[in-house]
Amino acid sequence: MRFDPSFLLLSIFGAFSVFGLYRIIRGGTSTLNSYLYRMWLLLLFIIVAHFVSFSLGILLLAFICFTALREYFSLIDIRFQDRLGILGGYLTIPFMFYYIHSGWYNMFIITVPVYGFLTIPLLVTLGGKEMKGTVFSVGSILLGLFLYVYCLGHIGYLVRFSVWMAVMLILCNAACDVIACALHHRIHGPAANLALRYFLPAPVTVSIALILSPLTEITKPHAVILGLLIPLLVILGHRTIDYFKTDLGVDDDALLPGRGQILDNMKSFFYTAPIVFHYFKYFFT
Repeated sequence: MRFDPSFLLLSIFGAFSVFGLYRIIRGGTSTLNSYLYRMWLLLLFIIVAHFVSFSLGILLLAFICFTALREYFSLIDIRFQDRLGILGGYLTIPFMFYYIHSGWYNMFIITVPVYGFLTIPLLVTLGGKEMKGTVFSVGSILLGLFLYVYCLGHIGYLVRFSVWMAVMLILCNAACDVIACALHHRIHGPAANLALRYFLPAPVTVSIALILSPLTEITKPHAVILGLLIPLLVILGHRTIDYFKTDLGVDDDALLPGRGQILDNMKSFFYTAPIVFHYFKYFFT
């Protein structure tokens, strides 16, 4: 009997759905429930893109990026006259995801770093006459655009190359994040915490990458490298966004919808999504 990868993909999605529903019924911590919901949405994007329509899947991923960017904009201290720059940030989303949908890699890769980088400052200057604070506003808007649209958008383009590479990325990230959540407030000392957050998930991520290597079509040595690399990239994402959250006044113990939940849920992808994407593109396409 021939193995059907589609059945495995549906089983993974079903397992996330059942476990997430169990957490909701059981009344687990809101942070973990929110995180599972975001991972479920990313898997739903893959399911829709693979089984139904890549166009519909891309719309779902664009919506995820939009909600993340909107939450970020609601937390930063920007001026009323920056509204044109914020509008430009939102309008970047359909352009970038159109290029993902069409497979136009060269435009996808420069939409935010070149055209967004040039357009947002101009729009901010057109929004009003007050010059003080312009550099902060432009930097804040572009930072959100890079993190919550550009970096996360790499997951969409990765699906164009390999659905199973995207699945592997999400599963490895989820393993790292769940372990980090279990260690939260339990380990004292930054060195011990950092070591455990790498060495505990590393065997799990390596195992996931090796098990899925026949489906991702990457060699086992590269699967091991990615399995060892992803926990490190997750740690970098956590550290970076934790600093941003502190600066924005977001409390880890009081994460709420619209008040840091999406920022916290997606932080592990800011390094892993673009780096794993380009690793795969460089070695296997």
